[in-house]
Amino acid sequence: LRTLVNRSKPYLYHIVDRIEAAGVPGEIALIPFLESGFDPFAYSEGRAAGLWQFMSPTAKRFGLRQSWWYDGRRDVTASTDAAIRYLEYLQDRYEDWTLSIGAYNAGEGRMWKAIRRAKAKGTPRSFWHMDLPSQTQAYVPRVLALAAIIADPASYGISLPDVTDAPETALVALPGQVELDVIAEMADISAEWVYKLNPAFNRFATDPDGPHHLLLPADRADRVARAVDRLPQHQRVRWLRHEVVAGDTLSALAQRYDTSTKILQRINALPGTQLRIGQELFAPSSKHATELAGLPSTHRARRGITHYTVRSGDSLWTIARKHSMTVSQLSKLNRVSRKGVIRPGQRLRVHGKGAAQTQRTVTYTVRAGDSLGSIAQRYKVSAQSIASSNGIARPDLIRPGQRLRIKLDVREQNDA
Repeated sequence: LRTLVNRSKPYLYHIVDRIEAAGVPGEIALIPFLESGFDPFAYSEGRAAGLWQFMSPTAKRFGLRQSWWYDGRRDVTASTDAAIRYLEYLQDRYEDWTLSIGAYNAGEGRMWKAIRRAKAKGTPRSFWHMDLPSQTQAYVPRVLALAAIIADPASYGISLPDVTDAPETALVALPGQVELDVIAEMADISAEWVYKLNPAFNRFATDPDGPHHLLLPADRADRVARAVDRLPQHQRVRWLRHEVVAGDTLSALAQRYDTSTKILQRINALPGTQLRIGQELFAPSSKHATELAGLPSTHRARRGITHYTVRSGDSLWTIARKHSMTVSQLSKLNRVSRKGVIRPGQRLRVHGKGAAQTQRTVTYTVRAGDSLGSIAQRYKVSAQSIASSNGIARPDLIRPGQRLRIKLDVREQNDA
């Protein structure tokens, strides 16, 4: 519970604020504790994503957009608004909040079947009398138990971290598309922290089509809002220029520059996918475009490299410890002596957690007719990676009922 409460702190104020404004029961704010454990990058075997664990069809139905750039299921405020709309819809149907919250877990169809069975047996139309899956039977009691514990933890012999009424984070309006690394520099925080507060953005920048806002630490919000307004348009998102050579294809260039063929077509006003030698194309790039072996630094988050700005009192040892590195690793990465002097304001490259924070492992139960190829396509990974993770020597030997561990990047898991 202590871990979950601490995880919830950057997001809970905004969730509670929206629930109070909608006039729905406050217990609804506790649903993400059960659905995702307040992991902003949570992803399930059933392909549900985000704090509220929306499936793609339900997400679209209640107004959450998904694109190559953005997955609204992981947008903290947008998904909360959608969850409230969904629960209000369920409440209109069932006229009982315990049934509505139960249906959020079990699904509308399953709840209607349970209601019809109860009616046929002459039992009360009450959640407590419904014939429901065991997970759902436990779901509503868990929500109510959490509410009781959080309201009065001392009565249960529990001490929980304080959650203040003041927001830890604030929404900052943006003038358009902006690189997340640029925002991190303005806020003087790590790029990993920006990604964690804004898990909906799949790439190195916000979506060109919006939403044009970011969740940032409350004490940095005004500073960033002023700075981004003053920033010239061309410095908000940088672009790489590429001259087409023999053998280039649009799909290969999209992979090279960590983008999509559609984005390259739109940016360069290309009517199709045909290229000509000598043609100049533009592709989005983060600020330090050639930092990693000549690759655009949009790969930085995946490769786990970020920057740290030295503060007064820092040493190579304290910085290395903070980022789970050795002093030797830190000094080699920055080409400085282990006994060298560092100064406040200096920027050092460090091993971040950007690659790890969007990686998840799900368990999939093989069904009749499945193949490694079809499962890989479902989760947008390679068949070889599934085989390797599960010690499968012959792909044709998987069988129904077998449980497979699948390692994936949640940013690639949308139906856009």
